[in-house]
Amino acid sequence: MVRQTRAKLDKKGLSSLGLDKLVDILLDEATANKALKARLQTALAGEVGPQEMGRLIDKRLDSSDRATTRINSARAKDLAAEYAGLARNILSELGAADPAGAADRILRFLALRFSLSARLVADSSRLWKVFDDAEAAAIELIAAVPQQDQVLLVPQIEMLRQRDRYAEQTGFLRALTGVLARPAADAWKAVLTGVLPTEPLKLRALDLLQALALHQNDMDAFLKLESDKPENRRDTLAVATLLHAAGRHEDALEWVRMRPSGMRLLPVNGEIMSVGPEYGARERRLLEAEILERLKRREDAQALRWREFAETYDPAVLRLYLSKLDDFAEFDEMDRAFALVDDASDIYAALDFFISWPKFDRAAALVLRHESSWEGRYYEDLAPAADALSEQQPLAATVLYRVLINDILRRGIGVAYPSAALYLTELEHLLPHLPEDARLKHHDDFMDDLRRIHPKKYSFWSAVPGGLRG
Repeated sequence: MVRQTRAKLDKKGLSSLGLDKLVDILLDEATANKALKARLQTALAGEVGPQEMGRLIDKRLDSSDRATTRINSARAKDLAAEYAGLARNILSELGAADPAGAADRILRFLALRFSLSARLVADSSRLWKVFDDAEAAAIELIAAVPQQDQVLLVPQIEMLRQRDRYAEQTGFLRALTGVLARPAADAWKAVLTGVLPTEPLKLRALDLLQALALHQNDMDAFLKLESDKPENRRDTLAVATLLHAAGRHEDALEWVRMRPSGMRLLPVNGEIMSVGPEYGARERRLLEAEILERLKRREDAQALRWREFAETYDPAVLRLYLSKLDDFAEFDEMDRAFALVDDASDIYAALDFFISWPKFDRAAALVLRHESSWEGRYYEDLAPAADALSEQQPLAATVLYRVLINDILRRGIGVAYPSAALYLTELEHLLPHLPEDARLKHHDDFMDDLRRIHPKKYSFWSAVPGGLRG
């Protein structure tokens, strides 16, 4: 039997169609597909030279920038395909022939985002993805442009920044500061320095100047710019971190001790947000301790770490503190830490510490010592603790599960009834493991109380396994 062969949609398969057939197909498709038509025109222009290719791209960019008609969802979808093709023409077709010219056009392309934003009837994630992808590719392209040609891009870069009224390009512009060679970076610094007096509140020019200074390892210029900021915009912790990493520990200590007194506007996860004076307090204290350590002030550093632990009961801080002690000293200090937590007024923080360390015997003792003080509304602390203690400390786990069940039913939290039923099942599993001398209400009496006090919590009882309902 002769094996049937199938044509494949690959270079070899298409070549078999012949040039004329392929041309006919492309011409037919180009009449309905604007992106394909533009790519074919750009490729043809490339046969003449990069100048002709650039002229065609400029014509499309100018037309798009001048457009004022509103863009509905259907049109936005079509534009996403068209602009994806235009970006590909700039980056691939023109980029291969004239990288500097392509870099100039891709910056103009990215600026289209601003006029498009004003024309959209509804937001279009598909359209913005085209621009996000173009930004990432633009960084790579500009990084590869020769130094002397990068300098020529500075006016276009600054024009893009000036049009960015809502900080949509902040991430892209910051990324650019890391790929520009010194000649272009110095040229942009001169421009930004010139406009700085006219932008006292926006501070974007200042922020970019700082980024350029860091890229050039000019820490003194960076510090001067930070000092020029209003107090509510100074990120003293970030500055101290940079100075510490650079080995300038005396300066770092000075900055880390500039503790804020009010609300500040700082970058958080890439966005400017309002934060209170306690934002980053833990990181600030630990950094100060590390700086003191580098300055050979070990006792001061350890005192700061201990104070941080005494205020937070943070296991990570205690481990750091213990790791800096001399040999064998950690045992006495660990006992001191455990005693401190045992006497804590915040029993929930103390419980979290002993569970996290882990030190289940002390956690259980804490639970039983404060048996009547636990409140089920702190379920985020109590539920994980009960689960952790159930295997080794069944009596303490029983106390916490009962607290959780009683609180859920007393407050009638319907969405938590399945959890309460699960806790009840856990109590049944723990029952055979309870010590005989446990000074605790018997499980049967606990169940009788539930049936007597909450007989009409039907959603709860329906979630309880049949054998436990009584």
